[in-house]
Amino acid sequence: MKNGCRLTNEMYDDLKGNLLFKSFIQEEKHWTSFMEAYVSEDREAVNKLNSLFQKYYTEIRFIAYVTKLIRYTAINFDRKRRLGHLRFPLMLDQPVGMSGDAWIDFIESTETCGETNSFAESFQQKSLYLGYTRLTPKQKEVLELFYRYEASDTEIAKMAGISQQAASRRRKRALEKLREAGKEGVNEHNYGN
Repeated sequence: MKNGCRLTNEMYDDLKGNLLFKSFIQEEKHWTSFMEAYVSEDREAVNKLNSLFQKYYTEIRFIAYVTKLIRYTAINFDRKRRLGHLRFPLMLDQPVGMSGDAWIDFIESTETCGETNSFAESFQQKSLYLGYTRLTPKQKEVLELFYRYEASDTEIAKMAGISQQAASRRRKRALEKLREAGKEGVNEHNYGN
């Protein structure tokens, strides 16, 4: 609204359909200011209405910005949380069945079984161990760095002198081979009974 112009009936009819205007005039002081500017030809009333609307519009835009910021932050948080669950699906403190025991209770402590010297010794299924022995030395190295030492693909790539994508592909291919070996072991176990 330009300073000094009178609100006409056509302008008022156009404003009736505007959602922002409808929300603006819901507040009593805004409605009073609007009616003052609409009825009178006072330039001061129009300036006051403009000032109130500018403040209101700035507030609405700030609320919209904060709302989007919260939404995208929540999306990124959820994405990171789901990625963590995909990367580490087993939570050792979750209860197992109806017994109430946690997974951590079923793991032998290092005091009783001693520290494992190699990553290969940590496999408890024979089929996975055999699958691990079939991996290339580079695939074994990537798996050990990723799971035993919790190195990221980027860190592994720097250590191996390859790209991050190559390290990721190498790890994924090794996991596919282990998955296939695990399936073979399950099938052999099922058919053996």
